[in-house]
Amino acid sequence: MIEISTDDMERFVDRFSLGRDRGRGSQHFLRVKVLGGVINSEQLRGIAALAEKYDGYAEVTDRQDVQLHWIRSEDAIDVFSTIEKLGFTTDKCGQGFPGPRYGDVRNIVSCPIAGVNRHELINPYPLVKRVGEFFTGNRDYLDLPRKFKISITGCNTSCVKPEVNDLSLIAVRKNSDVGFTVLAGGSIGISMPGPRLARHLKIFVKQEDAFDLIRAFVEVHRDNSSRESKPKARFKWLVENWGMQRLREEIENRLGRKLEDYEGKIPLNGETEHIGVSEQRQDGLFYISIPLLGGVLSANKMMEIARIADEYGTGDVRLTPSQNVIIINVRREDVDAALAELSKAGMPVEGSSLRWTAVACPADFCGKTTGPHPKELASAAVERLERRLGDQLNGRRINLKISGCPNGCGQHLIADIGLMGVPVRAGDGVKQTFDIYVGGRVGPKASIGKLLASRLPAEVAGDAIEKIVSAFVAGGFQDFGEFCDAMGIEQLKSLIFENEKGGEEHGSFK
Repeated sequence: MIEISTDDMERFVDRFSLGRDRGRGSQHFLRVKVLGGVINSEQLRGIAALAEKYDGYAEVTDRQDVQLHWIRSEDAIDVFSTIEKLGFTTDKCGQGFPGPRYGDVRNIVSCPIAGVNRHELINPYPLVKRVGEFFTGNRDYLDLPRKFKISITGCNTSCVKPEVNDLSLIAVRKNSDVGFTVLAGGSIGISMPGPRLARHLKIFVKQEDAFDLIRAFVEVHRDNSSRESKPKARFKWLVENWGMQRLREEIENRLGRKLEDYEGKIPLNGETEHIGVSEQRQDGLFYISIPLLGGVLSANKMMEIARIADEYGTGDVRLTPSQNVIIINVRREDVDAALAELSKAGMPVEGSSLRWTAVACPADFCGKTTGPHPKELASAAVERLERRLGDQLNGRRINLKISGCPNGCGQHLIADIGLMGVPVRAGDGVKQTFDIYVGGRVGPKASIGKLLASRLPAEVAGDAIEKIVSAFVAGGFQDFGEFCDAMGIEQLKSLIFENEKGGEEHGSFK
């Protein structure tokens, strides 16, 4: 039996937690909560050293956390102490509780180049930091009906994917003022009432009022979201039942004042990542975005990123919501040398945009897939497309996202091409298959993907992806969303199985 002292229990219980794993021999994982993805080289080295004790493996998540596996429960206090010394906490990992309670505010997602982005209206990081530190360990907000996800962005890309958050603040300009407008009620998991994109509340919030607004939203969730059952306990259920007008009125009641209207557009372009090498707002400085297919890292690669960030930058690193890593503040004259060092370390900054925009969940650890797993399939699919299509992919707007189950942790429903794992019985065993969705997107034409094919074996799913992307390229399209709209679901279905007799051998259509 593990013995934990009262002092240690009091010190860590509200800010640290292990989650449950069910695959690859791992029983426990943890997510290091990196607010806004902002981390420095010394902190990254510390996490790398910790990962080295547990098979040297780590993952960047789509909420800008660093996830570690194979954590032994008897090591928990030592691990928590190490993370605390590095300046971090963990997510609470409330999936261990069967009922609608013990939800927390998850890591606040933010533009990964906040403060250095040439196109941002607001640097959101000070607000992200204040909000994150307020809710972390705050017992008034540690028994939410379910988790609550927040994004805050000041830039014109859709890098934080605001439509899939419970609450999103997006920087906008109203006349001469710069503040935020709000999306609410997003979540693309299976919980009731099903996948939903966040809706525009059409309010304008001054920067100095944003913190109080966020707190009011969390309190409305805490006090009003369903505690009847876990599937109904997400904020989207409340928003669906109340509607936007009542939600606004409840927030106004919490704040004790009316909210200002905003009838303008949401200035996001639908791009989901900051790709490659780009100039910063600071003269002579650049950032380098390093693609990590599926967010997979090793302790050695983290050490190398830290070293390169120190040698060619200021030691400042960012984690992105698309599971990549960015080194900022690289001097113009050092960019080529930094790129060469990254390539030598096995992290070349090259390839199609798919290398940056592909997202995949760790279903191999939670036991939702039997193999191939989402991260493996994402990597194999991107490499296959690059081999077959090469430079023809350059400059084209397309992304791939893969989830292991309907919970949607890999965000498959907002992908140009999204896959969701579906295990099916085959004799005495289980065979891994995938459903394919197309046409999901964020930004001005945000939409949930449509089911194209169901229960395809992995090898057939890989063939289908290649056929779809090849047709996209051959058609001369630059944007996959436009291609998908032009083709339509029925034509895409016939494209996948053009040489099959109805598709009965490998899968079915709905």
